[in-house]
Amino acid sequence: MAAIRVYLLACRRPAMLRRALASLLAQTFHEWVCELHNDAPEDDFPRRLVAELADPRITLHHHEKNWGALAAFNHACAGAPEPFFSILEDDNWWEPALLARLLAALETHPEAPVAWANLRFWRETPDGSWIDENRTLWPVVDAPVVPVDQPQLIQFDGPLHSNGAMLVRSSAAAGGRLVVAANTPFGMIENLRECFFRGPLLLVPEPLTNFALTLGTARDGRLGRWAGQQALLGAAFLSRLKPPADAVERLWRSRRAARPRATSGLILAGLAARAPRFLARASPRDWIAFAAGFVRRPSVSLAALRATSRQPTLPRLFAEAMDELAANSASPAAGRIPAFALASPADLPSAWAAVKPRAR
Repeated sequence: MAAIRVYLLACRRPAMLRRALASLLAQTFHEWVCELHNDAPEDDFPRRLVAELADPRITLHHHEKNWGALAAFNHACAGAPEPFFSILEDDNWWEPALLARLLAALETHPEAPVAWANLRFWRETPDGSWIDENRTLWPVVDAPVVPVDQPQLIQFDGPLHSNGAMLVRSSAAAGGRLVVAANTPFGMIENLRECFFRGPLLLVPEPLTNFALTLGTARDGRLGRWAGQQALLGAAFLSRLKPPADAVERLWRSRRAARPRATSGLILAGLAARAPRFLARASPRDWIAFAAGFVRRPSVSLAALRATSRQPTLPRLFAEAMDELAANSASPAAGRIPAFALASPADLPSAWAAVKPRAR
């Protein structure tokens, strides 16, 4: 029996699908099976590609009707008959050691439900070529694996782990635990799902996943709604997790250090949460940046404000996830990055230096 089931999710990107599948076939760990889900009913390319490769480990699941991204991810995160499962999106591709490294991390830490690898960013150009941006999501630290406790300050408005870079224990998905609600905004899938992981999350700092910044992902028309959703998530984080004062201060410092300054999202969240003490930490420059955003892009800013009041189902959805996250938080343990230590990926080196096991 295979150890890992890989769900490869594809929709109308033939060249990228070929690249993704080639990266799976190049894995140094061979005991996997792959469900290739074609979510474009009219597209025959995935069938022809599977027939061309003729690898018995790969089975095609051709959707007679378009499922949509949320349903496809939920299908994968319902678990698998194999002990572990992973998701490979058709626009991304893996380094050959990814499955082997993630599996080794989980075998070394049996208490952890998921391991995920660092991302290396590539940008698509109009002529179809790809430019290596020479940057990773997380700083590369000297460790094969970094255990991270939840909650973290990063989860105020974003996820810790990454969909397309993870390996999950199928037992962690028992009972539909990792299936998100049908009304979850697609961009919030990672944020909400990880709240239901029990135990430390394992970051493999080695960049083993190549993340595609595709031309087709620009969503300028939805930036306001997205910002509003992030604000509602932040509001739930504040009200349900009640981070300590020193953590809140580090969160503000982190967003001020970002380029461009990223404190407007904190102000939106504070307004949505009706949290005057949180907003009192905003400096005059933070408020000036917030006002300047309105002047530069009034339609986006207004859409963000409207999103915090016109999406009545989201506050409850986010609050339930944050309550679950609070229930799953663990007591501090040696060799793990403690709760509220990471306000951004840039905090990883100092946080890990403070807790990493010392050689005897």
